[in-house]
Amino acid sequence: MNDQNALKTLIIDNYDSYTFNLLQLCKNETNVVVIRNDQFTWEEFKTRILPCFDNIIISPGPGRPERTTDFGIGGPLLQAQSDPAQKSLHRPIFGICLGHQGIAHYLGGKVDYAPRIMHGRMSQIHTIRHPSTTYKDIMYHCPSPFWAVRYHSLVADEQALPECLVVTAYCYENDADVDTLKTAAYLADSDTSASSTDLHKNHFLPHPPTNTSSGTEQKGKRTIMGFQHKTLPLWGVQFHPESVSTECGELMMQNFAIQTLEWLNKQQSDRSLCYKPLDLDVLNISVAHPKLPLLHHIDEATKSTFEVYSSKTKCPIWIDPELLVEEMLRNQTGHNDIQTKAMSWLDSSRKSSPYAKMSILSVDPAFSLTYSTLHRQVNRQDRNGKLSFENLVGQESFFDYISKILGKPDTTVKSHPLNHTDKLSFEGGLIGYFGYEMKRESLDGYKTPNEQMCACASSQSQKHQQHPSRPEECCASCCLYEPDAAFHFIDKFWIFDHTSHSIYICSLVRPETSSQNPGPGMDPISASRWLEQAQDLLKQTQIAHQKKMMAEEYTKLTPVSSTCTSPLPGIPTSVDINNMAGSDLFTANVQHDTYLDSIQNCVNEIKEGESYEICLTTRFRCALPKELRPRMEDPALWRLYTDYLRKNNPAPFSALISFPMANMTLMSSSPERFLSVTDGVAEMKPIKGTVGRALQCVCKEDTCDRSLNCEEERLREDDKRKQRLWQDVKERAENLMIVDLIRNDLAQVCKPSSVQVPKLMHVETYEKVHHLVSTVRGTLRPHVTTVEAVRKCFPPGSMTGAPKLRSVQLLDQFEHNKPRGVYSGCLGYFSLNGNADFNVVIRTAVITSQNDNVEVSVGGGGAITFLSEPEQEWIETLLKTKSVAPSVKEFLDDL
Repeated sequence: MNDQNALKTLIIDNYDSYTFNLLQLCKNETNVVVIRNDQFTWEEFKTRILPCFDNIIISPGPGRPERTTDFGIGGPLLQAQSDPAQKSLHRPIFGICLGHQGIAHYLGGKVDYAPRIMHGRMSQIHTIRHPSTTYKDIMYHCPSPFWAVRYHSLVADEQALPECLVVTAYCYENDADVDTLKTAAYLADSDTSASSTDLHKNHFLPHPPTNTSSGTEQKGKRTIMGFQHKTLPLWGVQFHPESVSTECGELMMQNFAIQTLEWLNKQQSDRSLCYKPLDLDVLNISVAHPKLPLLHHIDEATKSTFEVYSSKTKCPIWIDPELLVEEMLRNQTGHNDIQTKAMSWLDSSRKSSPYAKMSILSVDPAFSLTYSTLHRQVNRQDRNGKLSFENLVGQESFFDYISKILGKPDTTVKSHPLNHTDKLSFEGGLIGYFGYEMKRESLDGYKTPNEQMCACASSQSQKHQQHPSRPEECCASCCLYEPDAAFHFIDKFWIFDHTSHSIYICSLVRPETSSQNPGPGMDPISASRWLEQAQDLLKQTQIAHQKKMMAEEYTKLTPVSSTCTSPLPGIPTSVDINNMAGSDLFTANVQHDTYLDSIQNCVNEIKEGESYEICLTTRFRCALPKELRPRMEDPALWRLYTDYLRKNNPAPFSALISFPMANMTLMSSSPERFLSVTDGVAEMKPIKGTVGRALQCVCKEDTCDRSLNCEEERLREDDKRKQRLWQDVKERAENLMIVDLIRNDLAQVCKPSSVQVPKLMHVETYEKVHHLVSTVRGTLRPHVTTVEAVRKCFPPGSMTGAPKLRSVQLLDQFEHNKPRGVYSGCLGYFSLNGNADFNVVIRTAVITSQNDNVEVSVGGGGAITFLSEPEQEWIETLLKTKSVAPSVKEFLDDL
C-alpha cells in the first residue's frame, strides 16, 4: 500500500456545510473518519478516538473559536499541541477557516473582524516561503498567486500573531475576480447531457493580466491567508481549499500527507505508520458514512415483486397531458376506473427546456399518506376511503417509514398488450412532497425550538385514542392544517415522453400470492381492463382535440373587421411591474418594517461569522371567495393551474397534486430541480442569480422603427443582461456557496470522488428571466437508497443558506418560528425501480381549506448576504408573488 494511502486521517467537523468536500481531496479516503466537534467528550476523544489517527483536519464552521459551543474538542486538542507533557496527544493538524482561527487563538493570538467580509468571493493568494521552519509549508509547490475561494467574516489578526507562527500566505483586498470576469464571456446552459469525459471536479477563473489587475494590488491592505508553526506540524489557511473554484486543493492535502509522514519518521514521534486499515468499529463512528434506514420490517403491501403492465399508446398524434386533464375535467363522470380525485400530475410544462423530458399523470392512488413531525403521526387513507393512523416510535423517522413502504422490490416491466423495450424512469411508487419542517428529521444536530412545539402534542395520544378517526380535532389550527409531508402511492398512471412524443399507460400488477392482502396494485384482469379504459380516454381526448383544432382553423379563415393597432409580434407594450395584476391580493405574514428588521439581523449575524448567507422568507396569503369553498375537492378549482398558472409561468418542474384527505392542493411552477436519481446517479441543479429579460422595445425614445432593427436591439440588450448576470460577483458568490454546499451534501451519500460539477453558473433562459444554474452530480454508494439521499440533502440548501444547520437555526428566530409549510421543501416522486426526481418548492400556490375558509398562499424571499440592502431585498421578496398573483387575479376575474 502507498504510504500516503495508509495514513489515518480524522476530520473534526464544526457543523459546517463544506466539511465533506474535504473527502474529495483525500487520497486515503477509505482511512478517513469525520466526527462532529461535540460527538465525544474530551476524555473519550483523547483515550478512544485520537490514538487511532495519524493526523487531523479541523474544519471550517460558523461562530468563533473562543466559544466552546462553536469549537468543541478543537480547543483542548490545540492547547495540548504545545504542551511537552502531553506528547501522546500531538498530531499534525491542518486548520481551515475556523480551524485556522482556532490555531491562532489557542496559541496566543487574536481573532478579529476581517477588513472586508468575503463569502463566495475569489481572491488571488500569494505565498511566502520560510526555509527555516521544521516542516515544509502546506502550500509547497503551489503557484503564486493562485485562486482561492473565501468564506469568512473573521480573521487572525496579523499584528497579534504569536511568534511561534509565521505567515505563509496573504491576499490583497482588491477586486481581481471582478477584473477577470470583465473579459470572460458567459456560458449558456443549452444542454443538460454531459458525457463522463465532460465532467469536472473544479472550475477556476483565468488569472488576470497584470495590466488589468486592480491598481491597489501592491498598495492595499493585505490579509493573512495562511500560516504555519515554526517547529510543530501545525498549518492553517483562511480560505477554503475544498471549494470547487479553489486551485491547488489536492496539492495542499498531498503536502499535508507528506509532512505527516515526515513527522512520523522523526525521532521525537512515538508513532509509526501502520498499514492495516482502520477497524470497522472506528469507521462506524464516522458521520461521513451514511447509515442504513430502519427497515426492521418492510411494509407487507409492497415488499413483494410487482410487475408493471405498460402499453405504448396507439394514438397517431401526440396528446399533451394538458389535453388529457382537460378532457377529464370536461367529462368528470366518464370511465368508472378513471376518477379525477387525488390527482398527481408532475408536469414538465416548459417544452423549450432541456429538462422537460417527461410528465407523469395519475388519478385514484392506491393509498395516501400525511405526516406531522410534531405528533410523529402518519395518517393513511386507501382508495376506498378507509382511514388508519400510526404513531412512529423510537428513532424511526418518516423517511424510514417511506423506505419501508418502498422496500427493495425487484420491479420488472411486462409489456401489455404492446411489446416495447423502452425503459421507463418511473414504474410506480410514491408521488408527493416533504415540507420544510421535515428539517426536524433530516438535519443532524437540529433541535425543534419550544416556540414551534404543538400545544396539543403532550396530550395527543390520549385524544387520538378517544377520536381515532378524527385526529385533527386536537390540532386543527396548528400542525395538521398543512401536513409536513404527504404522498400518494401510485399504481396506475400515464407517462408522457416529451422527447420522443410517446405515451405509456402503466399499471402495477401485484403477485397472485398477495390476493389475501391486496394492498396497492391490481390483479392482472383489472390491470388489463384499466389499460384499455385509459387508452380509450386518450382516443377520446384526441377526437375532442381534433374538433377543437378544426373549429379554430375555421375561425382563422373567417374574415373579420378590425381596427387593431397593437404593436408588432414580439414587441410587447410596457408593463409596470408595481401595478401588475393581482399585486394587491396577497398579504404577507410579516409586514415591511418587521421584515427589514429581520434582514438587518441576518446581516449582523453574517458579520459575526455565524453564517455566510441566510435565505430569509415569508409567506403571502389570499382568501378565496366564498363560492369556491365547497369546491375544495371539486376539480373546477384545478383550472387555476391548467388555464392560468402553467400558461403564464411554464416551468420544467411544475406540478398539480391534490390531497383530499388534507384539504390541500399544490400548484407549482418551479424552475429548480432539487435532486434526481437515475440508475444510481444523483443530480442537483441549484438556481442562484436572476435577472429580468429584455422582452420589450429598448430603442431610444423616438428612434424605434418598429421593425427588425427594433427586434435586433432587443436581442442585443437581452444578451447584455446575460453577460451582466454572469459576471455579477454577488450573484456568482451566492451560486458558488450553494454549489459547494450541495457537493458537501452529496459527498455524504455518494462516493466522494464521484461528485462532479459538469456545469458551474451557466446562464439558463426562461420566458421572463435569465437564471444562473449549476449542475452537481455523484454516484450513490451501493447501499444508499434514494430516500436516504433526499434526507441527507434536505432541506434544499438554496432555501436555507450556508452553513445549513446554523442558518436554519437563525431562520427559526428571524422568521418568528412561523412554519414555511410546503414552501422551501421538495416535491416529486420515488419510483419502485430506485429512481427519484424532486423539485424545490418555489413559485408554488398552496391551496388549503380549514373551517370552510379556502386560501391560497405563496412563499417568497431571498438570500441575504453581508452586502444585502434591506429595502431592495424586501422589494425582491414582494416580486416573488408575481409568479402566482397575476394568475390568481385572472382566475378570479373569470369566475
